[in-house]
Amino acid sequence: MSALCMGCKKKEQPEDRPATTVIAVGHRGWDLCDEHAQKFGGYLADLFGNDGLEPAVETPGSVVVTGEIPGYEPGAARRALENGGYRIVGHVEEDTTLIVCGVRPAPHKVREAAEAGTPCMDATRAGAFREAVTSGRWVGEDRHPAVEEKATAADVRRETDEQRDLRRKREADAMAKYNHWRRTELPKEMEASAKRWEEEREQKEQAEIRRIARSQLPPELSETEKIRAWARKNGYTVSNKGRIAGQVREAYHRAHDGQESLDLGVAS
Repeated sequence: MSALCMGCKKKEQPEDRPATTVIAVGHRGWDLCDEHAQKFGGYLADLFGNDGLEPAVETPGSVVVTGEIPGYEPGAARRALENGGYRIVGHVEEDTTLIVCGVRPAPHKVREAAEAGTPCMDATRAGAFREAVTSGRWVGEDRHPAVEEKATAADVRRETDEQRDLRRKREADAMAKYNHWRRTELPKEMEASAKRWEEEREQKEQAEIRRIARSQLPPELSETEKIRAWARKNGYTVSNKGRIAGQVREAYHRAHDGQESLDLGVAS
């Protein structure tokens, strides 16, 4: 089952187009076809302009995609990687930075990647590919799958009904598991993610408010400065530097006995 364009679904267009692009804001993402991606991307460009939105980054390199990616048509999966700046190749090359393995990956491609030490991303993990599309982070931290040599036509003809049924059951179970995760677990994860983001944003806003408030307050005087200021106000003669006479300190503390802590608490 392919991810469908949310824009087409919202407009109730007669033809549901497969999604090829994800526009992400914070922890939320929207699956869109090429037409709606250009349309909504144009809105953002008109609103914010294009200055500074294209930072110079290293070319991600090339990627090998093999096997069926759950939830994506082959063309849509490849376009999603191309939108991330990757170049799709059929075999491991010098600049290949990742191999994305779906259901039934090609054994020779997996073997090439394993021998070259190319990082692997297991796209059969529930939601792994969509999460990478949404976040823009393509990380190869999975083991290269154990695959058998590609079956020949003779092998297919020799496949018994029982073997065929078992293979189809494995494929159906994998797809059912993915669809169940997308219907039940993904919304919960997205909601929790949005809540965490909201809490973090509120904490940052409160910290910034406190920082601005502190910056606008007059600098707090040291105890020595407070004694000098009090002494001058009450007729004592004190120098700008050096040690303050003991009787002045004693008079200050007597005058503020039981008051200093209250004043500090009110100031804070």
